[in-house]
Amino acid sequence: MGDVILFACGGAAGHIFTEANESPDVPTVFLNVNSSSTIQLTDADVPGARADPFLASSLLSDNREAICAKLHGMRVAVVFAVLGGGSGTGMMPEVAQYAREEGCHVVSFVGIPMEFERDRRERAKEALADVLGISDRMFILDMEYINRIYPDVKFHHILNKLANTISFSVRSMAHLMEGPFFSTFSRKVYTVAYTTDMLPTNAVARAAEASMFPVDPAFGKSVVMVSSGFGTAQMESIFNTVVSMTGIVPDIVKREDGDDTKVLTFLPVQGF
Repeated sequence: MGDVILFACGGAAGHIFTEANESPDVPTVFLNVNSSSTIQLTDADVPGARADPFLASSLLSDNREAICAKLHGMRVAVVFAVLGGGSGTGMMPEVAQYAREEGCHVVSFVGIPMEFERDRRERAKEALADVLGISDRMFILDMEYINRIYPDVKFHHILNKLANTISFSVRSMAHLMEGPFFSTFSRKVYTVAYTTDMLPTNAVARAAEASMFPVDPAFGKSVVMVSSGFGTAQMESIFNTVVSMTGIVPDIVKREDGDDTKVLTFLPVQGF
């Protein structure tokens, strides 16, 4: 994984990876307009980008050389931001553009704020098309869906589950990027379902209801990432479960870790 790098753009993105129980296990650059930033973008802490994407974009432009130095020699840049505010919304396109200029593939993870942040949520949805245009692959994670999947869980624990979902997804996918990542993910836009169960077939069956964006299980090929310890019988059982539910043959890929209870499913999204 020496040629894969992760950029967490904005305060929300940085907080999510800090909140996660385990790191994404990928070299990570945090970009923000305060002292939490890996690359110092300002002379002193300022109160965010004040919901101004242009200000955030300009700060990155002023520090372009330092960012490109991080990208130099990398094959894939994974760029994550929660859209709708100032920092993440303004920084994500800039980082992606610099990555392209350095010859990197761009894989974007895009967070959409919860419904109680109505204005930010609407701005995030409006920005999706621009992110798609600069991405080789885009993964959409609507944070509201975590709340729907776990309706009885307190807000703080909701954020922790979101953080673990994103961190585990990036960690698992980064290992796959050493191989046939772009042919495995043949569609351009996906969402994620992270489910756990002692019986992995049950976890796979729940994936469509646990996805972090609306999906039709019968649309396109899903990618199911399972434990490195799975044997032929377990793989066949998951394969048959997905085929019987959707009529579509999935790609089943082994992760690096050996936790048999964790199933990570990527479902293609229509309409993009």
